[in-house]
Amino acid sequence: MQSPQLILSLAAKLVVVLFAGAGGSCTGAEQALRRHVDIAANHSPTAMSCHAVNHPQTKHYIEDVRQLDPRETAGGRTVGYFHCSPDCTHFSQAKGGQPRSTAIRALPWVGVRWAGQARPDVITMENVKEIQKWGRL
Repeated sequence: MQSPQLILSLAAKLVVVLFAGAGGSCTGAEQALRRHVDIAANHSPTAMSCHAVNHPQTKHYIEDVRQLDPRETAGGRTVGYFHCSPDCTHFSQAKGGQPRSTAIRALPWVGVRWAGQARPDVITMENVKEIQKWGRL
């Protein structure tokens, strides 16, 4: 007999994606969760414009994600699923593995702040393997 599948009841909870680009990770989240992403944020107007075309039902924030207040952005609602994809191009193997910007390298800490303040049920993060060398996980 197989173990029963854990079902996450996220229907009444927010789905939030930070560092959203054109919407690929949101499409994956929607397929997995069988519902749309409620909130997506990125500093790039171009990325958010493209994202809005691909995900018109999502509320879009065009601003630096470091400036978003998790509690205010969630509007008092519970966050069920939180995903972030902080920029990794400045320190991945593709660029030689050397950090080019400490501000960019600090972006994953936005996810930590959201975890502590929004207290999501589920957290995922996309990044490169080099992040494991920055400190204890």
